[in-house]
Amino acid sequence: MIEQTKVKPSYSGICKFCRGEFEKAKMTQHLKNCKERARMESETAKSPKGKKFVRTKLFHIVLEGKYNPQYWMHIEMPAEAQLMLLDDFIRAAWVECCDHLSAFQIGEFYYETEPPAFDFSSIKILDRDEAESMKVKGTTSEDSEDDAEDLEDAEDDENYDKFDLEEEFDPILLETIPADIVAKLQTIHSRDDASKYLREELKVKIPSPNDKDRESVMQYFQRRDRQRAVKFLIEMIEDHSLYAELGKVLSVGQKFFYTYDFGSSTNLNLRIVSEREALVNPKDAVTLLARNLAPEFKCSVCDAPATLIFGGAWGDGNAYCKKHAKKYEGEGLLLPIVNSPRVGVCGYEGPGRKYAHALDD
Repeated sequence: MIEQTKVKPSYSGICKFCRGEFEKAKMTQHLKNCKERARMESETAKSPKGKKFVRTKLFHIVLEGKYNPQYWMHIEMPAEAQLMLLDDFIRAAWVECCDHLSAFQIGEFYYETEPPAFDFSSIKILDRDEAESMKVKGTTSEDSEDDAEDLEDAEDDENYDKFDLEEEFDPILLETIPADIVAKLQTIHSRDDASKYLREELKVKIPSPNDKDRESVMQYFQRRDRQRAVKFLIEMIEDHSLYAELGKVLSVGQKFFYTYDFGSSTNLNLRIVSEREALVNPKDAVTLLARNLAPEFKCSVCDAPATLIFGGAWGDGNAYCKKHAKKYEGEGLLLPIVNSPRVGVCGYEGPGRKYAHALDD
């Protein structure tokens, strides 16, 4: 019996410059050679408003649904931008519905921002005399505290890259770290340099042990312990919040991942396709280059074009035309069919106003 070769589906999309339609696999190459894009960028650079632009390194990023790759986008944004900006774009353009938590996974590490836990024990009720004694003419105690915090923040920014192993880590803790790593870090006085050294250590591959050789097995577990120590140090030294800059945690060719909502999750695959230097408007931090054509949905009853989908935690995939959707009116579970990997999930109804026009094909 002859096996049939499976044909990989082709998901077409639109270039935002020339409005041409291209297959998903060919869009990256098209964007490199798009004449209309080159013309528009050349005209902008020569125009009076182009003088207000700044030259910076840009990352070309491709995003797609992890489990529904028919949804994809190409964007460009400054390498010096924070992950927070990319998170904001993804939320506004593709996923935001109920202000869920989100996170990026880059290599072995997660970059996320969690809501701060408020310590109610810090609240103190003051009587009138105590409150009066805290007042200062022309200012308040709160203003003074804010000013002091601003000064501390400024000092923290200036000293962020300074690194001193003994000041940052308890001596007892350092006793659990391999001696050669501690010795090397003692010679490093830059946080970025310490991070680079540890990242290289983390890349060292651990060979599989010979189960019949006791020494080989012991060496394997020693190397695993060493790697865990390195990973721990990286997590302590680096900024793994969404305030981390793209250029410091990502490079060309690197793949990474994004999750929005850790209940009814929407998962994305991302990749840094290329980088270049160009003039950009500081106000337009993220530029949409191309995106997929909206997949067609058929009514589950009559096979006519569907406009609504039965939603919920994950949705059941049943879509309906306006006529057959009437059966579910009033149940609050019908959602509009939109061009997003979160279609029909939770309460997602489409992109926010900021990107609605740019995402309209």
